[in-house]
Amino acid sequence: FDKFIEFVRTDAVDSLSEEQKTELAEILTKKPEKKSALENLGEVFAGRPTTKWTLEELSTAAGKEMKKRDFVNGQKMFAATGCYACHRFGNQGGMTGPDLTSAGRRYSPHDLLDQVINPSKVINEQFSAISVVTEDGKVHTGVVVNLSGDNMTLNTDLTDPNKRVNIDRKTIDELVVSKTSPMPADLFARMTKDEILDLIAYLISAGDAQHPFFQD
Repeated sequence: FDKFIEFVRTDAVDSLSEEQKTELAEILTKKPEKKSALENLGEVFAGRPTTKWTLEELSTAAGKEMKKRDFVNGQKMFAATGCYACHRFGNQGGMTGPDLTSAGRRYSPHDLLDQVINPSKVINEQFSAISVVTEDGKVHTGVVVNLSGDNMTLNTDLTDPNKRVNIDRKTIDELVVSKTSPMPADLFARMTKDEILDLIAYLISAGDAQHPFFQD
């Protein structure tokens, strides 16, 4: 995702005239501030009250209100909730959670809502978090992102794919697979019903603005 942002920035700078580059020199030399998905989430939904959404009420709403959804808002919610930090969608996003590109072919709106509201109900073993205790007594918790020979690489913060630790597997004393999903169970807590349904429509559409969910 960072590389994608850098590509967009470079492309935009290349389109400027030399005069414009000179005028904007101070701004262009500044490095963009990096924020985690949770920090972005906090900014978008700051100050909002929390709502304990139930699967029943959201599933009922999805059964009646999946027409005329807002594609742009669904796209915005995908970014605002930090989904891209862990999940691949199209040619963007992280790799520490299941690829959501084909979610619409595998899941109904009810299924997706269930997985977000009850993330630990069914956990894909490939993306289960583990806790590793090494010989020196250190404890590392995260998702395995690479295994190569005796080396194991864990992503220790799913909101930041760059936070990784390398562990020599010969030094592992104990390894425990977590029964709790790394995905937060309260992801919908500060979202409105329409924001949730727009997000679900966006996921099922595979990012297609012409999908029936966005039509009259």
